[in-house]
Amino acid sequence: MDKAFFEKRKKDFVNGPIEYLNLAGIIPEIIEERHVRFVLPLSKIHLNHVGIAYAGSMFVFAEATGANLFVAVYGQDKFAPIIKGVEVKYLKPCKTDMIIDLTISEEEAAAKIKPIEERGRGDYFLDVPIQNTDGEIVAEFKINYYAIKPTKNFGS
Repeated sequence: MDKAFFEKRKKDFVNGPIEYLNLAGIIPEIIEERHVRFVLPLSKIHLNHVGIAYAGSMFVFAEATGANLFVAVYGQDKFAPIIKGVEVKYLKPCKTDMIIDLTISEEEAAAKIKPIEERGRGDYFLDVPIQNTDGEIVAEFKINYYAIKPTKNFGS
């Protein structure tokens, strides 16, 4: 994958097939090989009834960012990640913008995809912490994606 692929991913993220992501205001600051950094500005759409980050917004933010790391590592031709299960720990209320910064080593990436390549599909586990602008972890997501063959509109 070249730089143009990653730049297109950034541009297409806010203009893709998932309407909520188009409206959510998530900013893909960095999408590069084995590294993504996304920011979710804490706008009115992401506040709950007591004025803190809405749990549902945090969920979508974590899921979408993790899926983009998957694509930044493996591309979008062989596999597409879908949600199979999630374990969430909300650690503290968040009243600021949220940040997810994920990196995976080449060795870890190879080990994670090997059983999926052997079977043609399978589980892919990823830890996705969300931090506030002070760098404090406000939520931890343990996401179980299921990697499947992509559909024709994946990534568009």
